[in-house]
Amino acid sequence: MENSIVIKKRRKNSQMREVWGRLKQHPMAMIALAGCLFIIFIGIFADVIVPYSLAINNEAMEKLLPAFSPGHIFGTDNFGRDIFARIVHGTRTALIIGMVSTIISIVISTILASVAAMSGRAADNIIMRIIDVLSCIPGTVLALAICASLGNGIPQLVIAISISGIPMHTKMIRSVSLTVANKEYIEAAMILGATQGYIIRRHLVPNLASIILINGTTQVSINIMQGATLGFIGLGVKAPTPEWGTMLSEGLNYMIGNPHMVFIPGIALCLTAFFINTLGDSLRDAFDPQLKGKA
Repeated sequence: MENSIVIKKRRKNSQMREVWGRLKQHPMAMIALAGCLFIIFIGIFADVIVPYSLAINNEAMEKLLPAFSPGHIFGTDNFGRDIFARIVHGTRTALIIGMVSTIISIVISTILASVAAMSGRAADNIIMRIIDVLSCIPGTVLALAICASLGNGIPQLVIAISISGIPMHTKMIRSVSLTVANKEYIEAAMILGATQGYIIRRHLVPNLASIILINGTTQVSINIMQGATLGFIGLGVKAPTPEWGTMLSEGLNYMIGNPHMVFIPGIALCLTAFFINTLGDSLRDAFDPQLKGKA
């Protein structure tokens, strides 16, 4: 028993070293990884980088200052709030929305997909028919409807985006789960009397780790964009909490005279999506078994 555990750990470590080796050979993957780590660093240490008060306090005498003004590198908005501070603290808001909603939807989807794959045709049909119904509604529309009913705020936004992401993840994870569930070692574990929960926890989920990681990375970017979209139309976080979509919406009225109010949060949103999507694509290529020995 101990030998089998050691062998599994060695295989896992070997696979991770192989994946890391492929990533290191692609400059864009490294740039994307560095960009993602930089964004996470800003989100974690936002209060150290710039006080939160600068992002929410109104300064009537400093309204609509242009970029590179003294004391305001990105200028100020129509309320006199420092745009640099709002971008920095908006990074934390974006990461909370993107990462927490992704974790929730991934966990629920993995449970549903695993149960569907292991519990037989009846349970599979029930779960997938419910997922099919939810899939008929576009994710943004579903999130919009949930936000409209629950109200504004980060918790409401996270719940709405999490629910809207469950159908896609469940379908993708289930397709892999069905393949893994038909493996000989799964059948052997069932014959030896292992419970369904044990098989899912010890055999099924570890074999889904790569697709969960790849899907989760990409979904973080999608959820950040979806959160910004809802903030843009007024269903995002409550004012004056810094949030990039809300900043874009507020800046539209001042686009001609003060384009920095739109360009700066727009660039922050685009760069974040670019880094996360590029990292997700790189992880997909690194985990692809067809690339073994070719990287």
